[in-house]
Amino acid sequence: MIGKIRPIFKKFSILISKLPGSKKQRYYFFSVLLGLISFAVVGTGVLTLTRLIVSVVIFGASKLLWNLGVNTPQESRTNLEDNSKTGDRNINVDRGNYNESIHGNYIQGDYIEIQGCYINTNQELSDVVAEFREVVDRLKNQGYSAAKAEDKVAQDLEEKARSNPKVKKRVVRWAKSLNHTSPRINNEADAAREVIKYAAASPYTSSPKSIEVVGGMYSKLDSLLQARRWKEADEETEKMIFKLLGREKVEPPSENINPSEFGNKLRAFYNNCLSGEDIEILPGTELRNINKLWVEHSKGRFGFSVQKRIWESIVRTEPEPIIFHGRGCKEFDERVGWYVKGDWIYYSDIKYSLTAPPGHLPIKVMLDKFSKKCDCDQSIFRVFMKRQYYS
Repeated sequence: MIGKIRPIFKKFSILISKLPGSKKQRYYFFSVLLGLISFAVVGTGVLTLTRLIVSVVIFGASKLLWNLGVNTPQESRTNLEDNSKTGDRNINVDRGNYNESIHGNYIQGDYIEIQGCYINTNQELSDVVAEFREVVDRLKNQGYSAAKAEDKVAQDLEEKARSNPKVKKRVVRWAKSLNHTSPRINNEADAAREVIKYAAASPYTSSPKSIEVVGGMYSKLDSLLQARRWKEADEETEKMIFKLLGREKVEPPSENINPSEFGNKLRAFYNNCLSGEDIEILPGTELRNINKLWVEHSKGRFGFSVQKRIWESIVRTEPEPIIFHGRGCKEFDERVGWYVKGDWIYYSDIKYSLTAPPGHLPIKVMLDKFSKKCDCDQSIFRVFMKRQYYS
């Protein structure tokens, strides 16, 4: 009996896969269709035992399909177009197009994965160096010695260059640009070591792009970060974001306020809360400068760009709708220390120390203003993760 039923289900599965719409939508469609057929069987004509059994079987199949629809993950909104002749793929995502060419067993694109972080190789050399430096510093923060951290990153880069001619060409070009006198750059191994050695030794703010903080709008934030007063720097960062938007931060009304004033103050607080649209229009230069101060004074441990690198390492392996669970991305929040033992921690339990996980700060500007926990406002968080932090 089972041997006869199995080919039927196999053919049915193939039929479903060929129909338009997502797999989840197709399961729901057939579930509803079978449900209607089940009711039609018992609702028309004389009710017999045979009709009842057939109706129950069809209804059971309907329920099974509905459960399959519920348990099927929402498919990514990514639109992927294949060209079978050339091997090229054009992937259309919310933020634009990403082009790849498939050659053998690797994907040739602008991004390479180095120690779990994704580096865009098609950008200015200074930006590439800054990203490699952050990867090295992240490993050092995990307990690796400086030499071991550099070696691991260089080995990863060498491997990517060896398997991808396009990456190899860029790595060799970088190495020769960084050291015009070195006679040792003859292969991808030498080039990778040269690039990572330079990146690890380079300062966080190169002279042409250094931040003028003395007497400027960054002066207070710079002083707080330099003194490692992380909590106050986190609060100052939020205030600066408001100032860049031409607003002053409004605090929520306290419980001791006069009842006649409470409604007006609460309304003013609600109307002044940040949104994702606010973060979208923040001036890029100022946002990058704030990030550079955080990255510089934390030696690569804190900053929006550090958070973005962690975020990108997650979304490139998991479709966005799957990892978001209403209040936040649990995997990201766990990695940065905002989600511990099955729940988001209270903001008052944030660890203002360099022993905190990478990406732990800043956070205050992203918090849900109606929660005391570290479940960020997703409209704000997502925009911060999409902004560019290297000029």
